[in-house]
Amino acid sequence: MKQIIFSLFLILLFSSCEKESDHPLIGNWRLVKGYYLMVGGYHDIPIEDQRFEEYTKHKIRIQSDLDGTEISRCNYSVTEETITIYGENLDGSDWSFQYKYWFAHDTLAIKHDGGFEYYNEYFIREN
Repeated sequence: MKQIIFSLFLILLFSSCEKESDHPLIGNWRLVKGYYLMVGGYHDIPIEDQRFEEYTKHKIRIQSDLDGTEISRCNYSVTEETITIYGENLDGSDWSFQYKYWFAHDTLAIKHDGGFEYYNEYFIREN
């Protein structure tokens, strides 16, 4: 009887300690395509204009060029539909931007909405 109670205790202990699954956004993404009506719709991003965006488990977004040189770093939060990036300016004031995102197969799509005009960026996972 003690063995059964102990076994049940272990099962409960380990099932309550299961790791939360990582958000699918976490990882390193490479910009490869865009959509902007003003330039004719869908277009490939030239190699020299491609960049990486990394979203870490620690809620940091890091942008870098193809050589790995960091361009920017900020915090982020994510919901089912929106990514919010935010940080602090040198003068101490806060800033933030929101954009919609979705996944299409292995592609991360981000919509930058300016109201009347918008453009989309399409990223493929690098790791």
